[in-house]
Amino acid sequence: MADQYQTVAKNYRIRNKIKKCKFITSIANVNTVEAAEDFIAEVSAEFADATHNVYAFKVGLGDQAVKRANDDGEPAGSSGPPILQAIEGEEITNVAIVVTRYFGGVKHGIGGLIRAYGKCGREVINAAKVIQKKRYLTVGISVPYDDLGQVINDLEGYSAQIKDTVYSNQAAEVIAALQPSIIKKCKEEISEATGGRAQFKKIKENFE
Repeated sequence: MADQYQTVAKNYRIRNKIKKCKFITSIANVNTVEAAEDFIAEVSAEFADATHNVYAFKVGLGDQAVKRANDDGEPAGSSGPPILQAIEGEEITNVAIVVTRYFGGVKHGIGGLIRAYGKCGREVINAAKVIQKKRYLTVGISVPYDDLGQVINDLEGYSAQIKDTVYSNQAAEVIAALQPSIIKKCKEEISEATGGRAQFKKIKENFE
């Protein structure tokens, strides 16, 4: 599992004029599908008078990634998919792009639209700058109180970020964030050190 991923450094907006049509392209770094949808709704409301507010986004990594594209009234496949292809081509994720188009009186044709929307997607990604960020998995580790010190010591040895410790009558649960590549080895070490008494559960994925 990847410890790092590529995304854009900042939210950004560019403006283009292509065949008398005005294109306004907005990009945002988003960590959840809900954040992507909120950004799309926000931009669409800002440019509610536009002819089209086309979008694409990708959130997550690998087989777990959520990818969506919408043509918003343009010919099917002519606008949203080229933006998504721009995202995929730059090998980035956790990104939402909205391309707003104001019709200027000249029709582009399907081929022209594909080129125009793809160009807008690539240009805004380049303008927002591609950077690498770290990925973590937050897990909960439940152990009897006698094993708590050992678990915390082992987690610190793996440079885990200990977020919280939740206490109950019978046990304690340590909430910690670790980079994915070390989780298996850390789990094995803690299980061995506690005689199998530690119980693990995945809580969430963090993109930082």
